[in-house]
Amino acid sequence: MLQYTILLFGPASALIGADRVVVQCSRSYTCDELKAQIVKANPSLETHLQVGRLAVNQGFVAGDASIEPDAEIALITMVSGG
Repeated sequence: MLQYTILLFGPASALIGADRVVVQCSRSYTCDELKAQIVKANPSLETHLQVGRLAVNQGFVAGDASIEPDAEIALITMVSGG
């Protein structure tokens, strides 16, 4: 079983009361597949995933990019302030 850990910040973190979510799977996912699995496990994050992006190893990736489970993954969403 593979495991993805996705770091959360700001409003997304406050929404679920945690600084990360974990997704378990039997195979590697693309960015878009992983986002769908995050929503499946945490439906309240759907809006954040629609407007946010996943950063993998400190860089944004395309939706069809394959993501290795041991990568550093963060959900970067819109935040207010300057």
